[in-house]
Amino acid sequence: MKHFFQALRFLTVFPLGKDEDLTADDLAASTIYYPVVGALIGLLLFVCWQWGRTVWPIFLASALTVTLWVWLTAGLHLDGLMDTFDGLGVRGDIERRLAVMRDSRVGAFGVQSAVLLIFLKIAAVSALAANPAYYPVLILAPLAGRTAMLALMSTCSYARAGEGLGRVFVVGAGRWHLAAAVLFFIFLGLLVVGTSILLLFLLQAVILFLLRNFFLNNFGGATGDLLGAACELHELSVLILMPFILL
Repeated sequence: MKHFFQALRFLTVFPLGKDEDLTADDLAASTIYYPVVGALIGLLLFVCWQWGRTVWPIFLASALTVTLWVWLTAGLHLDGLMDTFDGLGVRGDIERRLAVMRDSRVGAFGVQSAVLLIFLKIAAVSALAANPAYYPVLILAPLAGRTAMLALMSTCSYARAGEGLGRVFVVGAGRWHLAAAVLFFIFLGLLVVGTSILLLFLLQAVILFLLRNFFLNNFGGATGDLLGAACELHELSVLILMPFILL
């Protein structure tokens, strides 16, 4: 359970585990639990949404659910999204983009990406009110985001020449981590939405393939920021696509 608690501590605001005992090998080993943590986050969002829609207007309940979403993750992946778009917004080569991404300051492109993503998430969560069958999408979205992170970790090289926290994950995650994540994603999906999960999985695989190629062409590999961006974009894609799959 040590690595599970480390994954929970790293990906959420819950203060479980001890940083002083943390090693690079532990961080890499904990990645196998990322989809599990994603499912737990999704379950909390599902409960919040189910309760909130009975108390507040749908839009407010959706906004509060997305606010909880950001709070639970301490904005970790949202920060990666902002840094990624700041990197894409500058003129220059890959080294220039990576240097901008490492800057702690947030630029205009990063702010715009965060505002648009949060707005789209709130709108997509609001749309779930149209059919109770859509509600389990809130469980699948965080799960899909962290499964995508594992897929990038295990299939990409690290983009930077020097050290970085992302290197630990990209170098340490193996194909068996990805295989376990995919099996968990499909198994849980079958439980909550039935065989519709298979079509969602196929669409997510296509999105991941395109996103991975985009990252390789524009950044030369994966970094911690790109992993966070991929998580956010896959979460959003599930919220937008799944209602159409369930029609």
